[in-house]
Amino acid sequence: MRSKARHLVASAVASELRRSRRTVGWLSEQSGIEVPLLAAKLREDEDFTIADLANIAPALDVPVSSLMPDDRVTAP
Repeated sequence: MRSKARHLVASAVASELRRSRRTVGWLSEQSGIEVPLLAAKLREDEDFTIADLANIAPALDVPVSSLMPDDRVTAP
């Protein structure tokens, strides 16, 4: 995943994190993703994996699908 898809996923996670009024540290604890790696993913330096999203979604009380880009948006 790079560019548009990476941006869309990171933006969705960041948006839900802001909506929840929680911190990156809190999400790290809840999801099991170390703070430095989670921060890199939110900066779009690293990809979120499906496993990451499966751990993040319940912490943020959202469906996994809400964190994933629509195929129509990311298609070439």
